[in-house]
Amino acid sequence: MKIIEYETQYQDAILEISLEWLNKYDILEEVDIEMLKYPERILEKDGHIFLAQEEDGEISGMVMLENHGESCEVLKFGVREIYQGRGIGRKLMREAIHAAKAEGKKKLTLCSNHQLSSALHLYQEMGFCYVDRVSSCFVMSDVFMEMDLGLK
Repeated sequence: MKIIEYETQYQDAILEISLEWLNKYDILEEVDIEMLKYPERILEKDGHIFLAQEEDGEISGMVMLENHGESCEVLKFGVREIYQGRGIGRKLMREAIHAAKAEGKKKLTLCSNHQLSSALHLYQEMGFCYVDRVSSCFVMSDVFMEMDLGLK
C-alpha cells in the first residue's frame, strides 16, 4: 500500500469510500455529496486529497485537507471496511499531518460524529484533542477536535 495524491480518475473511488461509512452511520448530508462530487474545489484552494492505493491499484482509503490559512481541516477521512485494521487510516493521517506541517500550518481541525468511535480513537492517538463546539457546515457533527502542530 502506498499513499498517493488525488487525480480525477479516482473520483468514483472517493465517493464510494465516503458513502460506505456515511450511509452505514446514517450521517450523510447534502454538503458531503457536494464535496465528493467536486473534489477539485479542495485542491483549487491549496488543499490536498490523499489516497491509500493497494498494490492492485484499488483505492482503499482517503483523507481530504481543506486549507484555512493558518490551519487545515481534516475532511472525509475513511478506509473501506474490508481494508480496516491494517494501519491504513494511521498512514493517511500521518501524511495529512506531515503535509500541514510542511506548509507551516499552526493547527489541524476536524469535526466528526460520536458514532465514529474507531476514527475518534485514532484521532486521539495521533494527537488531536477535544475542543468546544465550533461552527461547521455539517449538521450531523457533534464532536470537534484539533491538533496544535507547534507541539508535534
